Amino acid sequence: MADLLNRISSDLDDVFVICYIIMFFISIKKCFWKGDKNSIILFILLFLTSPMTVLAVLLILYSTVCFAMFGSGDYVNHLSFLLPQSVLVSVVYLLFMVLFSGKIARWLGVKNRSLVLFVYLMFGVLLQLENAADGNNTPFDDPLIHPIMNICVNMIVIIGMVLLYFLVMKELSAVAESAYTKNRKIFIIPPMLFIIGFDSVTYSFFWTNYLDDQASVLFFAFSSIIAFMFIWAFCVIIKNITATAAALKAKDEVKNLSVEVMEALANTIDAKDKYTNGHSVRVAKYSRMIAEKMGLTEEACENIYYMGLLHDIGKIGVPNEIINKPSRLNDEEYDIIKTHPGIGYNILSKITSRPDLSIGARWHHERFDGKGYPDRLAGNHIPLESRIIAIADAYDAMTSNRSYRQYLPQDVVRAEIEKCAGSQFDPEIAGYMLMIMDEDREYVLHE
Repeated sequence: MADLLNRISSDLDDVFVICYIIMFFISIKKCFWKGDKNSIILFILLFLTSPMTVLAVLLILYSTVCFAMFGSGDYVNHLSFLLPQSVLVSVVYLLFMVLFSGKIARWLGVKNRSLVLFVYLMFGVLLQLENAADGNNTPFDDPLIHPIMNICVNMIVIIGMVLLYFLVMKELSAVAESAYTKNRKIFIIPPMLFIIGFDSVTYSFFWTNYLDDQASVLFFAFSSIIAFMFIWAFCVIIKNITATAAALKAKDEVKNLSVEVMEALANTIDAKDKYTNGHSVRVAKYSRMIAEKMGLTEEACENIYYMGLLHDIGKIGVPNEIINKPSRLNDEEYDIIKTHPGIGYNILSKITSRPDLSIGARWHHERFDGKGYPDRLAGNHIPLESRIIAIADAYDAMTSNRSYRQYLPQDVVRAEIEKCAGSQFDPEIAGYMLMIMDEDREYVLHE
């Protein structure tokens, strides 16, 4: 019976090694291989740098050093100071995995190298479990118990590798090249701590026979539970990352669609007058430039851009013959034109999810001195966004071709903004607009 069990155990050891190398290879290939590298070279590199190879080399070196220090006797039992040494070996082991995983990631062109290290670490965790039943001086060294334990350990670890691949690695492949940020500490620190802690106990206690058979079995069972919990936990984490990435992508797509719809609507409104084609998009762009120059948040800059796109939406209610009149408007026509801020406000205020869009539409014709329309607001009573859009609107009006004139030279536009700062325009915002103009030495911002 003992011979049969030993043969099964030996065969299962071989099966474990083969499965380990294959699963490690297909995990890296599944997650990170882009198809432009030689798979044979990849297999050789992974075989030479796998946690199994690294650990085997380190243990050979470690045993050689111990043999040189204590001779051919039972040198292991002399190592009463094994705890710090085992921790040191674990740290060296982890450093080699960091080095090799970084090299593999660089060769494969992987941006998030921490995920490649994570694959190395998780296979390192399973390898540490498999090593628990190995060694001639372990409490499992019994004619029957030792092969049985070895068979059980190998079966558990092989099952763990299969679960690791199907629950974690296949999911990891979906987020490996994701543009969304992943917290590398979540993926790296837990398996690293497991490896160091597991080594500290197994090398320091198992090899010096401080634990009896029952305690050893309990320790292995506890360690196996932790390892399988890692697999389950990382499965959940990666699924959450995937779901979050999908939600953010969908949000971005909706956002892009909303911007495209707003730009299309703005262009439709501007098309009522051939001389103002593209006006709203330009005003939105200038408004965002001013907001960025003022140091506003990215969200605030985006919101001002959207308000700028729709600031003239009220012109949809103004007759075409008034908008396209080539000559100067009379008082009655001018009064009709002055209704477009109110019309735009009424349209946009009904968008309950973005009521702020109506701010730019209603008050972009207010003046800093209170002589504007429709509400004759003055100074800081005018919303900041409207004060920004007002100067962007005026700048585009002066730098665009009209039916009665060509666009004005930059020095003339600059002089007009300086002149109207404090009366028509917020003087602080006018200063930022002048800074932008000074940077535009080639006058590329005009229409």
